[in-house]
Amino acid sequence: MKIAYIVNGLYNSAGMERVLTVRANNLCNLYDITFITKAQGNRPDYFPLDKTIHRIDIAEEVAYREGLEKCLLENKYDITVSTGGSEFYFLYKIKDGSKKIFEFHFSYDISQVWMSGVKNSFKRKILIELQKFRRIYIARYYDKVVVLTKTDCQRWGRWLSNVTYIYNPLTIVPKNKSLVMDKTVIAVGRLDRQKGFDLLINAWEIVFASFPDWKLHIYGEGILREQLQSLIDRKGLSSSLVLCGATNNIISKYCESSIFILSSRTEAFGLVLTEAEACGLPIVAFDCPSGPRELMEDGENGFLVRPVGNIEQLANRIIKLISDVSLRQKMGQRSSELSQKFSIENISKKWVQLYNQL
Repeated sequence: MKIAYIVNGLYNSAGMERVLTVRANNLCNLYDITFITKAQGNRPDYFPLDKTIHRIDIAEEVAYREGLEKCLLENKYDITVSTGGSEFYFLYKIKDGSKKIFEFHFSYDISQVWMSGVKNSFKRKILIELQKFRRIYIARYYDKVVVLTKTDCQRWGRWLSNVTYIYNPLTIVPKNKSLVMDKTVIAVGRLDRQKGFDLLINAWEIVFASFPDWKLHIYGEGILREQLQSLIDRKGLSSSLVLCGATNNIISKYCESSIFILSSRTEAFGLVLTEAEACGLPIVAFDCPSGPRELMEDGENGFLVRPVGNIEQLANRIIKLISDVSLRQKMGQRSSELSQKFSIENISKKWVQLYNQL
């Protein structure tokens, strides 16, 4: 069976590219896999691909739809996958004989984030609903729509009968686990509004008042770095709260920490949460509409904080874990156990089942 994944490029270190690479590397012994990219150019892949996986980059000077259609007609794939780029709007119309899958790597409500820059609230609401309607309208023409969580599947399912969900796989396999003894709390993600690090900084101010010897390390880069650093400085937290930038050795950073925080206002899934679980960390996360509540067990391997933005409750849950090492150890052990359901082996079985049913 020949499968083609259509992506913008594989040169970024983002979660979708990482997940697709891990999945393809695991499935390439079962399927003939090709990545068709739109804007890769001469840039190297960020994550290594198995040498058996084919690559096609459609030159920028060629009209994208025309070039993609020619590619599909020539190569005769059995399954073609849109990952939500501009091809989503026309891929289903190409009559190449392949089954068409739409993978949506964002949350159902992502339009609220994408349109957050529109100042006029009425206009913003209209644009959000129009974008959502268009996405759902087009998705019904695909043979299968795959989203990341059961919650989002139910929300899409109000309008579509062709939707299912498959969790993202773990993209790391740690050799060691955290001992949860270091006085370090960790958070990981893009420095943007969605990830809610402004909320976490405000919560850390409360934590710092009681535990000034503990540190909070935030890993990631993004457009709000200067703004967040200014907030840290204004609150006098620079001695205990550090924006560490990006790292290519995140496993060791998890293992050198004792608590993981997910402060996101919204998540499609929460890949970093499952990574932290795999490293044996207890979790504190906002109960955003999709993601965390399906990836963890509230009160068993960490705490869900309700509602999103409850800074005092977020701080209190962090303080509870800081204050109780035996609770950290118990919850960290449960995290490690829960992470196994996201193993690449378990997730790949679900993709094989889906592909073979089409």
